[in-house]
Amino acid sequence: MTILAPSTLEPFLPTTLDSTDIQDLGEKYAGKVRDVYFQKDHKRRFLIATDRQSAFDI
Repeated sequence: MTILAPSTLEPFLPTTLDSTDIQDLGEKYAGKVRDVYFQKDHKRRFLIATDRQSAFDI
């Protein structure tokens, strides 16, 4: 496994997605790495993957 130097990653940090706030999608639950929205009236679920890391993945 190749380990990247912090200087290689720093330019990309401003474009990471660490959370969402999309009120039109319904009730929000923020998990370890995903934000999940529930629309009870339409019985839909939206999963949005973020760039957060789980402590178990480090």
